[in-house]
Amino acid sequence: MLYAIGEIILVVIGILIALQVSNWNSENELKKLEIKYLEEIRNNLKSDISDIDFNIAFNQKRLRANKVVLEFVNGELKNTDSLNFHLANLIFTTRTLVNSSAYENLKSRGLEIISDDSLRQTITTLYAFTFHNVIDFETQDDHKFQYESFIPEVSKALKIKTVWKDAELIDSKQLANNYQFKNTLLTNMMLREYMQTYYVDLKEQVEKCINSIELELKNLK
Repeated sequence: MLYAIGEIILVVIGILIALQVSNWNSENELKKLEIKYLEEIRNNLKSDISDIDFNIAFNQKRLRANKVVLEFVNGELKNTDSLNFHLANLIFTTRTLVNSSAYENLKSRGLEIISDDSLRQTITTLYAFTFHNVIDFETQDDHKFQYESFIPEVSKALKIKTVWKDAELIDSKQLANNYQFKNTLLTNMMLREYMQTYYVDLKEQVEKCINSIELELKNLK
């Protein structure tokens, strides 16, 4: 009887140990998977920073060009050697190119793989709201204004020799009283400032998310 009870106890202990090892292996695999996705998302976000920096610089150049041209049209600035360069840099805008492959893969596997609730919320908010909000404004407001209003108006006033390098006014005297042209310049300047604000805020949110991910990776490793 004692021998039989002992055998049963040993079998139970063996089963419990096997279950514990299995649970440990599962947890270890989940941790490895979490680390993998966090590293991929971090790397994607770092590439997004480069895209955001480009967008900020591009809009700064467009804003500067619009200011110089408006000052010239208003008679506040004499014709300078750089005027043709600024005229060529009036038009076009930017678009955010999000590298979301790692996040989409994570979504397909289950967001619960990210064990930290706060970090999971931060990542989800960044991709589902912050990026989306910027892209939505780009396409529905800024791009629409550029292609439906600004570029057609500027095209009437300029002879573009080389985009972003050289252009000249068709009739600078006529533009002095062309308030439609001036108003489109002012509106475009407002949009360029607004887009810069959007991009600077987006960069801050991305950098915060990267820092949070790197902190969690240290904890997991």
